[in-house]
Amino acid sequence: MSAAAVVVAQPEVGRDLRGVLTTLLKLDHIMGGLVVAPDGLLIAADLPHEIQAEPLAALAATLGRELEMRGPRLRRGTFPVAQFASVSGAVFIGSTPVGYIVLLGEPRADWDAIRAALRRAVGTVYRAWAG
Repeated sequence: MSAAAVVVAQPEVGRDLRGVLTTLLKLDHIMGGLVVAPDGLLIAADLPHEIQAEPLAALAATLGRELEMRGPRLRRGTFPVAQFASVSGAVFIGSTPVGYIVLLGEPRADWDAIRAALRRAVGTVYRAWAG
C-alpha cells in the first residue's frame, strides 16, 4: 500500500491579497479596508457595517487612476501611497500592479505608522505580481 503525497500549495506572499488586507487590518485604529481592481471590481473587503463596499471600491479606483495619471504630469512621479484626511479620520490608498489597497483610519491613528505599513504591503504585492 503506497501513500500518495498531498501537496497543499500556499500562495506566494503578496499574491494572497486577502491575507495582505487581513494583516493591515490588525494595525491600531484601522476601522476597515478593501482591495479593489483598477476597474473598481471589489477583490476583498472588511468594513464597518454602515459602509457599503461597492461605492467605496468605485471611488477608490477613480481616485487611484486619477493619482496615477496626474502624478507624472505634475512631475511628482508615481504614487505608492496617498492619504486623504479629515476630522473624522483618514483614508489611505496604496497602488499595486493588481489594483489598490484602501485602509480607513480613525482620527487618533498613527498616520506615519499606517503609511509605512501600507508601503511595505504595496512593496510585497509588487514583488509578487510584477516579477
